[in-house]
Amino acid sequence: MTIPSLLTTISDKVTKNKIAVFERKLSKGTDLLNIEYGIGPYYQSSTPSYEFAQALSKHLKIVTICDKNNLTNCFPYTYIQTEMGNKEVSDLKTGDSLQLDPANYVDTAGIVLGDGTPMIFSWNKNCPVSDPDSVEYNGIKENAKSKTTSCISGIYDINGSKSPNKFGKDVIAFGSANLGWINFAGLKLSLLKPSTPVKTGDYCSIVDGRWQVKSEYKTKYNIQNCCSHDRCVRTNGDSWAGAMIECIDAGGHLATLTDLAKIATYLYDEPSQIGDEQLSIHPLNLSKTGTVFSVLNTSDLTFVWSSLERDSEGAYSRRFTSINTSMEHGNRYYSNYMTLCVKGPMPSE
Repeated sequence: MTIPSLLTTISDKVTKNKIAVFERKLSKGTDLLNIEYGIGPYYQSSTPSYEFAQALSKHLKIVTICDKNNLTNCFPYTYIQTEMGNKEVSDLKTGDSLQLDPANYVDTAGIVLGDGTPMIFSWNKNCPVSDPDSVEYNGIKENAKSKTTSCISGIYDINGSKSPNKFGKDVIAFGSANLGWINFAGLKLSLLKPSTPVKTGDYCSIVDGRWQVKSEYKTKYNIQNCCSHDRCVRTNGDSWAGAMIECIDAGGHLATLTDLAKIATYLYDEPSQIGDEQLSIHPLNLSKTGTVFSVLNTSDLTFVWSSLERDSEGAYSRRFTSINTSMEHGNRYYSNYMTLCVKGPMPSE
């Protein structure tokens, strides 16, 4: 065995041991809390995670507790490196920022364990009450986490303040939390989110009395037309162009019509791959929405932009409802259309 491979093997074992120690300590604390009070739901304020941390501190050695507005007092650096760029620790204030369902995970809180391990987590305010007599363990009781930890999701750093502070390397996710790309329907996706519009003047300039796309936006972001509608120029902004820019800057691309059709095939239980422009009349399978499409659990109508531009005023999208899905086109100034980024270079439509 060569020295580099030996060092890698040792490093992997050290990491696994640190993760096992963290999970064991956290499980013991939540087990004891569960026995005394039940694990939930009994925090219903606007800061349930912070209140949960205070209750947990009676059963787990915690030296510092931070509310969502003071997370850097618990996490020992300002940002975390991810595949999608640096994530500011101070921005991780909500369950949504950890890519968790905002209907269940409201705020976040930070804690520092007695051994110095920093952690940011969100507590599921709708988590069902656990029966302490029926706690099940995944593996050996002394070394594995119990089901009482299933009500919380978050991140922790197994190396404290030591570099590189990289997600997936020394910053580890537990539960359903994530700071990077999400595996969904055979793709690596970002969290579905409202589009952030840009004004036409941000990516275009006026030449000889007409709007023209600036060269860097035409080549890097594949925006070929300026949205000249007054709502793009002055009021609403260009939602589609904002989505294109955001996804490229994140190291991916805005979902293509083919990507959206693949997702629709999965969500609507289609027996075969539906076409880019095809209508599906199968009902939505809510059990498949997961974190990425959790918005579909509460919304009867959701539009998601595609990367295909129509003209200076419109672009193509896919509509998702509880009973069908189809390709649509919408005005670029529409503010209710969503952004969905896919990892990888932009393919040709």
